[in-house]
Amino acid sequence: MKKNYTVFFLFLLIVAIFSGMALKNHFDYSMIIGVGLATVSLLAAGFSLGKRNKVNN
Repeated sequence: MKKNYTVFFLFLLIVAIFSGMALKNHFDYSMIIGVGLATVSLLAAGFSLGKRNKVNN
């Protein structure tokens, strides 16, 4: 059974944004770090989806 990591990376994107918003009163740059991690996870989700589609075709 092959695993599809796209959903995991999209969930990680949501968690990164929410954690950045939740910690913005405690750390100065938490929102920037959260958006940065969300961007990386979005790129990873796109790469994972592209790789999965390439294998299926």
